[in-house]
Amino acid sequence: MTSRFPGPWRIAEFPNGFAVNDATGRQLGFFYGRADPNMAGHASFLMIDEARQIAIDFARLPGLLNRTSGRSEVATSSEDDKPAKLEKIARRKVRRKLRIYLAPPICQ
Repeated sequence: MTSRFPGPWRIAEFPNGFAVNDATGRQLGFFYGRADPNMAGHASFLMIDEARQIAIDFARLPGLLNRTSGRSEVATSSEDDKPAKLEKIARRKVRRKLRIYLAPPICQ
């Protein structure tokens, strides 16, 4: 992720929100907010402070990914990865139920 979008990621403020850009200037995300709490609540917008905090957290992602990249290599195959096993089992169950549900009716 960080090689396609080189760091450091920077935050740029614009009217009603913030943008996050990578080192080449490519815009990666926009976070909109409203200064007036009444308008934000009625329009289902974030407050400007919330949008700023989300932009800051988003801009920190490359650093967090670099810190945790060594830990993510623990599960090297789908056999070692429990969530992958559970997902595979759930898919099988769904397929079985769909086969039963979509099976043509037996005519007598």
